Amino acid sequence: MDNDDSLAPVDGEGSSPAAPPPATPSVPSVPQVAMGQAMPETRHLPTLLPTVQAIAAEGRGSANVSTLGQGLSFIGSARIDGSLTVSGEVQGDIELQGSGSGHVTITQTGTVVGDIRARNISVLGQTVGTLDAGGGRVSLHDTASVSGRIRYTHLQVNGADLNAQLERVRPEGDVAKSGHS
Repeated sequence: MDNDDSLAPVDGEGSSPAAPPPATPSVPSVPQVAMGQAMPETRHLPTLLPTVQAIAAEGRGSANVSTLGQGLSFIGSARIDGSLTVSGEVQGDIELQGSGSGHVTITQTGTVVGDIRARNISVLGQTVGTLDAGGGRVSLHDTASVSGRIRYTHLQVNGADLNAQLERVRPEGDVAKSGHS
């Protein structure tokens, strides 16, 4: 018997033996499915989409993202070129360098005791110290607990536990617009 057993009639469906394969191989226009199996729906096939894991730094081809994972602890000061996600614990200062468009994210499991200096800061976990995003944005989410001082140009608070001194830093162009020098 040949390899097309799955396409041969099942016992009781036909008494004649399976026909021999054609002399010239033909390319089927539809996928072959074994007897008794439904043809897959070709109009609604699932598609996998790429996920975005970090916000790409402006003006760069690819984002340089560092991560301190849950369960890890870091003691000391860190200067990072790119962006940083903290899911563990940091005791010390964090400063983003480079083009200034990096992003520090403190996840729900993340804790930072120290100062953070970056263009954009998002907090979902806990921070104690200064959040310095002068000229940038600070976003505090409903799971955040923030104590200390916050320097910002744009501030977004979504129900966070907030015990901090707030200092708004005007964008560089605002002084000229107001007529003061």
